[in-house]
Amino acid sequence: MLQELVIKVPAPFAGRADVGFSTRYPAQPAQAPLKDVPFIIEGPSGPMRQLQSRLELFRQKRSLIPDAPEEAYSWTDLISLNDELFILAFRDESLADPAADRESEQRYIVNLVRPLVFPFLKDCVRIGELALRDHILLAVLDDTRVMAELELQRAQIVPRNGSIVLGEAIAG
Repeated sequence: MLQELVIKVPAPFAGRADVGFSTRYPAQPAQAPLKDVPFIIEGPSGPMRQLQSRLELFRQKRSLIPDAPEEAYSWTDLISLNDELFILAFRDESLADPAADRESEQRYIVNLVRPLVFPFLKDCVRIGELALRDHILLAVLDDTRVMAELELQRAQIVPRNGSIVLGEAIAG
C-alpha cells in the first residue's frame, strides 16, 4: 500500500514569495493505476488571477505540446474555489492503452516514482510561460513529520525559464 504523501512548494514563481502550492498523493494499493493527484495552488487574489489564465492552458497540454508522446499524463480542468485558491490534478495516462506494452509500463513507473511537482513546474514554463525562481524549495511530508527538505536549481527541472513574472503587467 502506498501511503499518503504531501509535497509543499512555498514560493516557486519569480516575483512572488506569497504564491505557492502543495500536492497530495492519495493512499492507494501499490500495483493499482495511479489515482489523480491534486495540486492546491494558493496566494493573494491579484497574482492568482494572472496565474489562473496560465494554468487554464494546462488542459490543452496534448495540443500545445504534441511532440511529447512519452509524457503519459494530462491535467484536469482548473477549479477555482475562490479568488485565492485553485485546484488542478495530475492525471496518469500511462496505462490508458489496454494493450499494455513495455513502454507503457516504463511510463507508469516514471509517473509513480517521479515527484509530480517536476512536471507541474516544467509545464508552468512550457505551457504557461511562467517565470520560476532560480532556487526552488520543497518539503516532503507524511501525516506526522517533514521527511525531507530540498532546494533545487530551476535548471535541474526545466532548462529555459518562462517570461511571465507574476505581479508584472503582461505586454501585449
